Amino acid sequence: MKQLSVALILFFIAGSIAVSAQKIESKPPATADNNQSAGDATAREAAEKLAAKYTLNADQSKQVYTIQQRKQRNLSEIEALKTSDRSRYLAKMESLQKGTLSSIRRTLQSEEQLALFQKTQADIRTKRAEKRKELLLAKAAKDDIQAALLDIYEE
Repeated sequence: MKQLSVALILFFIAGSIAVSAQKIESKPPATADNNQSAGDATAREAAEKLAAKYTLNADQSKQVYTIQQRKQRNLSEIEALKTSDRSRYLAKMESLQKGTLSSIRRTLQSEEQLALFQKTQADIRTKRAEKRKELLLAKAAKDDIQAALLDIYEE
């Protein structure tokens, strides 16, 4: 009888630990840094726009929010290069945009979502081609052309 009560107590403790572990929510670390909270707000807003645009389910919305958080974090990391090393900044910005779009593309599941994504990217390519042609005719510098093309971006 004593062994049974000890076993039941251990079982109860293990069960309560498992239940309390399931209630823990993943939250971003609390920081006093305003830039972090501004980036988080920007990421949340961008994720909400994407969720509305592509009619994402809850799981997809979480994934897109994580993608947007990563994008904001990376943007803040390369911000210093904007003035110190412009060509490197532009290269990293282009890489960041491509990576973000690839991540979003992998998140999309339905045919409608994928079709809308492809249409959006086709429109962006058309706008960039027109802008490139315009700037080449104006004999703009290579970095200026790249910067102008990177400004034409939509997820």
